[in-house]
Amino acid sequence: MVSKRENAITYAVLYTFGFFALFPFISTLLVAFNPPTGAAKGLAIPSPWSLDSFIQAWTDPMAGIGRSMVNSMIVAVSVVAVSVFFSILTGFAFGTMKFRGSKFLLALFVLGLIVPYEATIIPLYYEFRAIGMLNNYWSMILPCIGGSMAFGTYWMSAFFRSFPRELIDSAKSDGANRWTLLWRVIVPTAGAPIFAMATILFIWTWNNLLLAIVMITDQKLQMAPAALNYFVGRQYGAASYQVTCAGALLVALPVMLIYYVLQRRYGSDALAGALKG
Repeated sequence: MVSKRENAITYAVLYTFGFFALFPFISTLLVAFNPPTGAAKGLAIPSPWSLDSFIQAWTDPMAGIGRSMVNSMIVAVSVVAVSVFFSILTGFAFGTMKFRGSKFLLALFVLGLIVPYEATIIPLYYEFRAIGMLNNYWSMILPCIGGSMAFGTYWMSAFFRSFPRELIDSAKSDGANRWTLLWRVIVPTAGAPIFAMATILFIWTWNNLLLAIVMITDQKLQMAPAALNYFVGRQYGAASYQVTCAGALLVALPVMLIYYVLQRRYGSDALAGALKG
């Protein structure tokens, strides 16, 4: 039994960390609803409440938030779709099959999680410049897929290793080949890990500022974080903190929506799987 004192301590810790996690978001939200002109304090209630900062951030022709969000959505959806598909395949291979060199190959994938991402930017830039692939969607999509595969493979291989071996043996005894076993037996029960992985990869790709500003210099192809970076740079000039905060919320909105939709999906799938079990 958990005592009331332990419960109280647990909730106190959770509420404390929750406050520190929500404080920047609440502060940004309140500042963004102030008019673009004038001073605004982080936790002060806007007076009056205004959408002018959002309108100015959205319509600023130099930032191009709307266009940059479309670019980021194209890249993020492409990366997530391809990475999830191939991560399922590689995770299935490492999680259910035994073949020569499997441990060494899996270690290579894990190495991709250890090497600092920033250390690969300069070599990637020169390689893509040499083959003429800068300033296009591929210069973002391909590196992001490569970086996502390390995490996706490790994530899905852990799930496949924990999948009941009895069900796999039963499906094989019924004549199911590996392709049927994967897509008709295992994947329908893997909604929770797949949607969780898709959520993480989408957030990683959407927020990838460093790759976006190195690989993309064409303003028409810039990504959402680069558009937000424009407002951050202008804080020391004509732009206001209110417009910057409004731009930050606009850029973060798709991520919050995707997280909300997908986390509800993999949460319900996990519950359904538990009930079926």
